[in-house]
Amino acid sequence: MKLAYATVARPAIAVCALTLAVGGARWLESSMLRHMLVQLPLLIIGGWTAGAAQPGHRLLVKADQYGVAGLTGLLFISAYWMIPRALELSLNSIWSEAGKFASLFLLGMVLPGSLGRCPWVVQLFFLGNFGAMMAIAGIQYQNMLQRLCNAYLLDDQNLTGMALTTAAILLSIAWCIRMAPALKLNQSNTETNELSRTKHHFDHQAGA
Repeated sequence: MKLAYATVARPAIAVCALTLAVGGARWLESSMLRHMLVQLPLLIIGGWTAGAAQPGHRLLVKADQYGVAGLTGLLFISAYWMIPRALELSLNSIWSEAGKFASLFLLGMVLPGSLGRCPWVVQLFFLGNFGAMMAIAGIQYQNMLQRLCNAYLLDDQNLTGMALTTAAILLSIAWCIRMAPALKLNQSNTETNELSRTKHHFDHQAGA
């Protein structure tokens, strides 16, 4: 079942995501909300499903120890494309549009391996910063009394801000749910090791 998913479903998802993101670009980019919260994630999903099906190159694995490089890329690339002026530039420049597609697709390809190599504490740091950045940007979009770029209306900007803030909260909840079993297992192993050390200490004293 897993083999079928890796060989059939993942490439199909990648193709569908890229088809929607590129083929529907005109419609998606006509709204700030759809541009930022539909098209950009679709590009990452396309890269993610394509990258998850490929084993990491040893040079990439070496350069991205503990997932730090990949998650740093997540912060910088996502921060840039959260800037309304950057979105507007991609509407008017074919090179900026190509850079958007390439950067987000490649980011998606790198992220599965980065998260797989990343301890939960490092994930908490980077993804916590990512969620905070999304929430702060969303609040700023809602509080601004003027448009941040000429391509989108103020109401669209406010709606995008609300959606960004909501997405930040939902992503944080999803990460906690995903990591809860691993954290519980880690705590259980720690307690078991402590009990084992305590028992060994008492046995050693009794033998003495």
